[in-house]
Amino acid sequence: MSRRMLGIAASALVAVSLLAGCSGSSSLTATELTAGARPAGAASLEVGEGTDTYDFALDLLRENAGEKNALVSPLSVLSALALAESGADGETLAQMERATGMSADELADLLQAYGALAGDGPLETANSVWLRDTGGLTVEDDFLATCGGRLGAQVFSAPFDDSTVADVNTWVSEKTNDMIPEMLNQISDDAQVLLVNALAFEGGWEDPFDSALVSPDTFTCEDGTERDVTMMHSAEDGYLEGELATGFVKPYEGYDYAFVGLLPAEGVSVNELLASLEGDALEELLTPVAGAAAEIGLPRFTVGYEAELTDALRSLGMTDAFDATHADFSRMGITEQGPLYVGGVLHKTFIDVNEEGTRAAAATTVTMDGAAAPGDPVVYHEVILDRPFVYLIVDLRCDLPVFVGTYMG
Repeated sequence: MSRRMLGIAASALVAVSLLAGCSGSSSLTATELTAGARPAGAASLEVGEGTDTYDFALDLLRENAGEKNALVSPLSVLSALALAESGADGETLAQMERATGMSADELADLLQAYGALAGDGPLETANSVWLRDTGGLTVEDDFLATCGGRLGAQVFSAPFDDSTVADVNTWVSEKTNDMIPEMLNQISDDAQVLLVNALAFEGGWEDPFDSALVSPDTFTCEDGTERDVTMMHSAEDGYLEGELATGFVKPYEGYDYAFVGLLPAEGVSVNELLASLEGDALEELLTPVAGAAAEIGLPRFTVGYEAELTDALRSLGMTDAFDATHADFSRMGITEQGPLYVGGVLHKTFIDVNEEGTRAAAATTVTMDGAAAPGDPVVYHEVILDRPFVYLIVDLRCDLPVFVGTYMG
């Protein structure tokens, strides 16, 4: 295995989302090393192949859900972990694979194929690798080849000073269509490589809400307090029903993506609903009831969310990656200061749901330190989200959850 001496120091900071093209940004001061390169071709993604990610999505949401609104993008976090897995080995890699529920190759194949599937639709994804241009980091060629080719990342050389903070924030802002204007406020002296991925979704409803059916309403929080909301009403073909929840599916234009709202049954909390679900159970719940439709109420809402995911990932069994004495990222590289390990995982998300559609974005930073057909009449069921609920944005083509969240009011 060959190595490339890049004259850079230790460590890695990884900001997340999905697989990117290699279009540059003229506003950046950093030097792009992959200008003109193109990602490697990808196999097609079959219907249902994204269902393996539901368990991970639920685990991630359960670790972040609580009394406040929570929103995570499993797609974004998995993309960041795929970049890190490209340089991991031994027990460190095995733990990461168990946490994601698939092998590193399976995850890379899934994300590579999904990047090609997303295409010119409402979802845009991008990866980048930022290398400190001073110091003593030796980076493996195979690692850079996987990130730049298989995962489609741009590679930049930068000084890791205030100009690089500005460059990373500019890059993330551009890739999230200004929904996440600031990813970083500083770069630590230990951080030497930044693996950055950003994801943006902008989808209009297939059937926008009629303004005549938008009205003031009351939202009741789990503690009994009430707050005023603007409730958007419509009738939707996709009605969902399970033992502990009912819900609906509202498609975005083109029917490739859909918003899913899940309302816990009376007396069931959001956390109790999440605790009752595993990946298979969620997939089953997301199957519309035949011959049924929903009269829905969806509050207009905007949520910005930020979380440090280190503890969440540790709870999923990914422990060695965060331990300087046990982490094995030898396939990524090595520094003069010592081996690489993950110093932190920062995740930022944003969503705005209104009458016309949805805008949503995500970015994740992993910091690596060194050292229905005609037939019977349709029955309508009322699903009014006027108390805390769970929601998803799902790619219907491959059953892949892009965002999962809780709205607590």
